[in-house]
Amino acid sequence: MKKVLFLCGSPRGKKSASLSTALYMSRFLDYDYEFVDVVKARLSSDPTEAEPAFLKIVEKMKEADVVVWTFGAWIWFVPVQMQYLFDKLFTQEGYDFTGKIAASVMTSVRVMDDYIFNRVRFVSEQLGFGYIGDVSAEGNPLFGYVDGEETEDSCRVLAGKINRALEDGYVPAKESAYLDRAYLSPLNRGKGFEVNGPEAGKDGDKTILVITGNRISEDPAGASIVESINRYSRNKVELIELEDHKVGPCIGCYLCDFKVEGVCVLKDVYEEIKTRTHEVDGIIYIGSCASGMVDCHIKAFLDRSWGMDHRPSLKGKYGFAVATGGGHLGKNAAWYLGAVMDKKGTKCIAALTEGDSNDPNFANTVRQTVEDLDRAVEEKWQIADRFTTRGITWTFRNLAAIDGMMLRANYDFHKKNKMFDYPATGGSAAVMRILFKSKKLEKKLIAFNRNRIAKEREERLEKIIKTGTPGKGKNITENK
Repeated sequence: MKKVLFLCGSPRGKKSASLSTALYMSRFLDYDYEFVDVVKARLSSDPTEAEPAFLKIVEKMKEADVVVWTFGAWIWFVPVQMQYLFDKLFTQEGYDFTGKIAASVMTSVRVMDDYIFNRVRFVSEQLGFGYIGDVSAEGNPLFGYVDGEETEDSCRVLAGKINRALEDGYVPAKESAYLDRAYLSPLNRGKGFEVNGPEAGKDGDKTILVITGNRISEDPAGASIVESINRYSRNKVELIELEDHKVGPCIGCYLCDFKVEGVCVLKDVYEEIKTRTHEVDGIIYIGSCASGMVDCHIKAFLDRSWGMDHRPSLKGKYGFAVATGGGHLGKNAAWYLGAVMDKKGTKCIAALTEGDSNDPNFANTVRQTVEDLDRAVEEKWQIADRFTTRGITWTFRNLAAIDGMMLRANYDFHKKNKMFDYPATGGSAAVMRILFKSKKLEKKLIAFNRNRIAKEREERLEKIIKTGTPGKGKNITENK
């Protein structure tokens, strides 16, 4: 009997909007299906470790005919807990799922959806899957998916595609050519290079903070880049190696958005590092390629700092990003790091990668970029936001205006910094912001809306079921 496996990567578990979307879709599958919580498996960040929980997930992937990646968008990719799974599959030998089908169910605010799906499709195809399609739903931390009929129809369409493919034995063609797995493994960290230019005099009065994912003692390319920064910058340079600081994964509690303080509730060194980024003048990200993106250490840090994507509090600072390893995949990873840096408010003056050509000019390019960063922080370069940064800023500004009663940290930040270029949404939204000042009333209003949305969802589902179109598959999840 053929089977569909939903691999759920949201740290929000049963509260996940992506899970509620996938549950709806599953009702229209003609084949048995199973849900596995990847986050609950607590996979390690060590890509070489084949712990029992990982091997159990792999076994279920081998048994399934279709794998549906189910997740909320976390800083333009999957949550880092799901990336742990990807990294292990690419680092350890023997995992090839050729002949099987992959699909995605993702919730977000529809920012960068196509980019994220393209990266997940690429990962799927490099693992051997044929990629059949995806569903993008607008998610809400309190109410699940909130765009109702659009999402539900998209779910029914994707379920239908899967049903027909399994019935006919159809596997979609792949868009991407197979790459050497070494380029996708986080262990491939790039080559070092000689740093022998004249050392700059330390006559600057600024501070540059370098944040690396890996320990530079185990990262030849990263070590050479850090050496270049120390050698060529006229300013004080500080280094934070995230692999040693153990910044834990985001748990998706949204309290950094709901509370005016915007402080992360997890007790590790993240808040200390975030505070330091606000105190320095320049910021540099150095990440190595992994699973076609960046290493999990810097990805976990970026996931935790997603509140700064909504509230770009690092304006007035400058920086650059470097991605190492990964061959030509470095271009995408470098763009990603630079785009995330821009969104947090820091002006990214360059996004560099060593590529796979070992270009001798790379060392000189790093030197020139370090010198440019010194000039940028000294001269306060005026750099206009590009479309991606502007578009995302506008999107979150609108969310803060409309849902300011819930996203209080976002709303207060946008209001304080005069980021609304038109009066904040009035009418019921303005009234709700006033009403939500009472915590007791807030809980009642949220419960009322949750029940209303759930009831409307059930009524639509009943109406569809009456037409005789639901799937014939059963939920075979263990310990339902």
